[in-house]
Amino acid sequence: MKPSGLWSMVSTQLARVASVCRRDPHFSEGYRYSVWHVVRVFLFLLWKGVSSNVFYDQLSHEPGFRRRWGLSTRLISHAQFKKRRGSPVFMRALFELLRHSGARALRLAGLLESRVVIMDLTRLPSNWRRDSYGAWGVDSKGSFFGYKLGLITSEHGVILGLTLMKANWTEFRVNRRLLRMAKETLQLAGESFEVDVLLCDAGFDGESTYRGAWEELGAWALCPPRRRRNPRAKWARHCLSHARCRTPYRYASQLLWQAPAMRKLFRKRVGIERVNGQLKDDPLRIDQMPRRRQTVWGLLALALGKAILYNTCLIINAQHATSIRRVKHVWVA
Repeated sequence: MKPSGLWSMVSTQLARVASVCRRDPHFSEGYRYSVWHVVRVFLFLLWKGVSSNVFYDQLSHEPGFRRRWGLSTRLISHAQFKKRRGSPVFMRALFELLRHSGARALRLAGLLESRVVIMDLTRLPSNWRRDSYGAWGVDSKGSFFGYKLGLITSEHGVILGLTLMKANWTEFRVNRRLLRMAKETLQLAGESFEVDVLLCDAGFDGESTYRGAWEELGAWALCPPRRRRNPRAKWARHCLSHARCRTPYRYASQLLWQAPAMRKLFRKRVGIERVNGQLKDDPLRIDQMPRRRQTVWGLLALALGKAILYNTCLIINAQHATSIRRVKHVWVA
């Protein structure tokens, strides 16, 4: 994949989304430059792997820089860019662009791409001596300090939703949000895209996850149980009857987990680990970032930008009839 080809696809996708949302009042701020102009500059900085200070310094010292990369003759000033980069409208525009890129990747990959959906939380550790915004949390590997990145993807890695929170948040505070994002992306892709099963680890084992998967996606959630009861133990029959009444979705899904074919299907959950590795490369490594970026708001914008680039790589793979998984890394020159 050539760098110019990726940036051309990002520009085309951004222009298409800007034309669709032109009359939407949620993206109007009353400034001279639209929010899509700010998003374009932000994605260019992320793709080039440079800071805004270096970028605007190159604009003033390198002749022909705008023409070489297809940038507009009139660009937003550095001060206005830093001011509008932290606005809620800017974040809304990034989410909208991620939704459209995921929907287009699904359409190019085919209807079978959405049959299996995977949801997971991964740690983003930080240095507690330098970071005053993170928190202590626990995951399957133990305690750590930093943040958690929540992802919901298709079987082959198309990102359908993304969120970021502090490490002391649990899976049950973000599962509905991720499922709602996936539902919106699937609806944008087309009515024929349906989900059969949702795969997630034992941290999501709770009635809210099973009920949310059925209400939002119309699919059963396949999740390893955190607790297993001995059917011969005392009061076991009473506990199972109580679970059948209080948590009906969880009880039905746990019966589904006992089938060998469902356990074999659960092996496809490793596909999201590949996406987590892509999004946790050097540009997203928190302990090497300046202190001003170590906030949930700043890291969320960075994660959304990388997710948009990742989906764009999948779109290019699908257009060239190659394997959609063959993305070794998110391109950051």
